[in-house]
Amino acid sequence: MNTIDESEESTLYKILLIDLENCPNQIDKLQQDLVHFSQVIICYAHSGVKIPLDWLVPLSTAVNENKLKIYKMANGGKNSADFGISFFAGALMQESKKRGDFVIVSNDTDLDHVVALLRSQGCSAERIGILKEQKINTVTNCENTLPIKDFCMYLTTNNKNRPAKKETLLNTITSKFKNTNYVAEDILKLLVKNGVLKISNNIVKYYDEKIVAISK
Repeated sequence: MNTIDESEESTLYKILLIDLENCPNQIDKLQQDLVHFSQVIICYAHSGVKIPLDWLVPLSTAVNENKLKIYKMANGGKNSADFGISFFAGALMQESKKRGDFVIVSNDTDLDHVVALLRSQGCSAERIGILKEQKINTVTNCENTLPIKDFCMYLTTNNKNRPAKKETLLNTITSKFKNTNYVAEDILKLLVKNGVLKISNNIVKYYDEKIVAISK
């Protein structure tokens, strides 16, 4: 990792950490990111992203200058990229002498804990997911098919073991649509809008007739 010069003490060290597992499209902005950030860290376990051949030389230069670091997790288990981001965020926080300005690109809300810890140590930090407006449009266009139909089919199959509380339901939606371009909260809003369920005082009530109709 880069060693930060003492003469830069008053300057913020802008650090970008990318969870390529659930934000693969961020790779399209990589060259822009390298202009705006002092250091870019990419973590992934499995990735099929592709880059243009024209990028090879500038990216190789960025790697050689230690401005760009790409880490494939040795063990590709669940959340492995998240653990990588957490590790490198902590290491860079120590190195930046609390002058770090961290941006984490991920749709995984668990990384908000990392953001909170960075802030508690005097760093600037935020997590950015894929633009919510883009996702809302994607979900709305699929309102009567995917993901609403898919989730209604899930509810039909698991009619004896449905989430009883809003938080559990959101976790279930997140798990089912992981590695897609859907946001759990947006799907939940559409489920309510389509009369699939109702939430009152954090308790979920399901409407079987509507669930069966949409799932067909």
